[in-house]
Amino acid sequence: MGIFDQLFRRQKPVTTRDLKVALMGVKRDRRRKLMELRKLASRRGDLFERMKRARRDGNSPEVDVLWEELKQLRVDTAYAKREAKVLSLESIALTRYLKGLERLEKAGEPQKIQSLIEKIRASGLDEKLRGHEVDEMAFMDALNATLEEVGLEIENWEAEEEDPEKAKFLEEIDAINMAEQAGKLDEALAKEQALQNKLEEETEKES
Repeated sequence: MGIFDQLFRRQKPVTTRDLKVALMGVKRDRRRKLMELRKLASRRGDLFERMKRARRDGNSPEVDVLWEELKQLRVDTAYAKREAKVLSLESIALTRYLKGLERLEKAGEPQKIQSLIEKIRASGLDEKLRGHEVDEMAFMDALNATLEEVGLEIENWEAEEEDPEKAKFLEEIDAINMAEQAGKLDEALAKEQALQNKLEEETEKES
């Protein structure tokens, strides 16, 4: 059973707290999956270098072993990327449903709340995430339709969903780019290393 069926098909009414808890869990899992992808990318680079050395040294048995490892790594990376995409889409949907539910509660619209829940139940969002190839456009179309059908405007939601942490991160990325463009490579490298260390520390705290 997918996350939307778990939340919206149970007997107990779904609350904003339920959505917040589910959203926190999805975001945590997504961060872990992104960390896994970074580790897989690092391992791919290591295997690639070892393959070059083995090929250069004429070590055929090592080449064969490394080739099999690279093929398996490619499969593992594909699965991890798919899972990361699913978690990202789940996070978007839960964020929008949470904001929608909060709006309807604030406006005192119990009938629209029930209508929204019924639309979500009938949307088939979980099924759209189960295929081998995740159809992101179909998922987003279904998500937006459930909100639009109960009169929730979504055009300006992206601005409302601004993340202060993201804004700070992008400021630091811009500072790195500006230093590089100005030829201050040592400064850019120091800023980048500091940002990488910060990300690692935050990941460790949340793991």
